[in-house]
Amino acid sequence: MKGDRLQLRVDPAAKRRIERAAEAAHQSVSAFVLQSAELHAEQVLADRMVVTLSPAAATAFAGALERPAEVNTRLATALARPATFSWLD
Repeated sequence: MKGDRLQLRVDPAAKRRIERAAEAAHQSVSAFVLQSAELHAEQVLADRMVVTLSPAAATAFAGALERPAEVNTRLATALARPATFSWLD
């Protein structure tokens, strides 16, 4: 069920252009704007999930992945202690 509302102000020329596009797509203005906004949101978020590296950076990254991890003794000690959380009991 849709419950949230999204309002925006547009200039008259933009509104007419959106209305014409919605009509051409055989959609209501609301459906057209929502679909367009969701598509753009997916593209923006997907772009943030992709990391592009230069060849040198890619080589350095691959090298770091291939090297064995160094043990951080303080972290290892902390992880070895029994964990007691009062909020889980």
